[in-house]
Parts: sequence; C-alpha cells; structure tokens
Amino acid sequence: MQETLTVLGNFLLILVSILLFTTPFYYLFKRQGHGSIKAHGINREIEQFFGSKQANYLVFFWAMAGALAWYIIPEFLLLLVIFMRIKRKRELLYYNIFGTIAGTVLAFAINLPAHLIEKLPYIQPAMVQQCTAWFDKSGIFALLHMPFSGVPYKVFVYLAPNYHILIIVFIIMAILVSLARYFAVYIVLCLIYPLLHRYVYRNYVYLFLIIVFIFSILFIRIYNSYDNTYNIGVGGENTVLIHNAKTG
Repeated sequence: MQETLTVLGNFLLILVSILLFTTPFYYLFKRQGHGSIKAHGINREIEQFFGSKQANYLVFFWAMAGALAWYIIPEFLLLLVIFMRIKRKRELLYYNIFGTIAGTVLAFAINLPAHLIEKLPYIQPAMVQQCTAWFDKSGIFALLHMPFSGVPYKVFVYLAPNYHILIIVFIIMAILVSLARYFAVYIVLCLIYPLLHRYVYRNYVYLFLIIVFIFSILFIRIYNSYDNTYNIGVGGENTVLIHNAKTG
C-alpha cells in the first residue's frame, strides 16, 4: 500500500512539474493566435504546438535546465514527438543539443560542490559518490556510464571541472553519449511504431499520461536503487539493472 501511494505521489509530482514547466511556452504559443482547442481538438492543438517555434524554446530550456537542476531528461519530450505527425522532429533535436550545451557551460561556471549536488532534487549521495569513482578511474570516459547508470547528467557536469576536463571535450562526449541513448530508444520505438500507431496516433493525452506513469515508476525505482545499501563500484558493474537484480 505504501509503495502504491509513493508511485502515485511521484506520478502526480512529475505530471504537475511537466505541466508547470510547459505552461509559459504554451501561453506564448496561444498568444500567436492559433485558434481554440474546440475548433480543431486537443490532439491537433498538441501537434500545432510542437510544430511551433515555442516548442523549440521549450526543448531548449528543458535541456538547459536538465544540466542544472531539472530532474526529467530532455529525451522525454523528444520521444513523445516521435508519435506525432509533425515535420520538425530533427529541428527539435537540434534545440535539445543547443540547450544541453548552454546548460553545460553554466554548470561548469557554477561548479557546484559535491555536498550541494546532493541537495538537488532526486539526487542521492551515492549517485555523487559513484560518479566520482568513475571520474577517478576513467576521466572523461566516465560519461559512458551515464545512459545506463541512472545517474543524472547534472551530477557528471558539476563534478567534471574538478578533474580539469576541457569544457569543449566534455560537451562533445556528452552530446555523443546522449545521442546514442536517444537513438537506441528511437530505434526501438520505430520498430514497434507500426503496431502502436493505430492506438497512439492523435490519442496524445492518453499516451502522455501512460508514459508519465511508466516514467514515474522507473524514476523512483532508480532513485531508490541508490540508497544506503548501494555499493560503490568503479568498473561499470554497478549499473542500475544489475544492482536491482542483486537487491530485488
């Protein structure tokens, strides 16, 4: 019962956070005079929004915030767009990269110390300790652990200046790793898209709620996997999947 309440509470928190983050950009979109929802329906409204320049700004600031404090990965938005009939999907990916670069530059300038990184939303002390161990062993290649470890990008970017890593080198590696994760998921979704298309096309509200719910479950599970029982490793063996298998 307690676990169910935790999942539901986390689902509502993430849902409200996403809506609050998106609202200013949607407001700017509506000020451009795109008609009412009643005129063309909510699904067409969502398609028009993600086909607008305001969606570019949303993706940019979402990615930038993700490198600083925001706790929902940029790919969340981009993967939702895969199921939409819009022509600007590649452009949104570019804005995601630009936002990541901007956030990385700011994070390097801030250079947040480890004890303050641990106070960011949904950051466990073990995440910082594990990331530090990877940097100690592998330097810039510590970023290779990011896609599958569950440690947020902002932990890597805040710790990187302590290892005298050139920011341009870090940005290039970070973009390559992030794109690899995005395209891995993208390929999987493209493979199952023909099976799901008839169910998800222009059922975006239901799709959004389902994805947020699934994300909430995975999110809290990963967060909890870095609790006090987590054993710090340096060889990459302590990925979330393996750690969960050992403790589950």
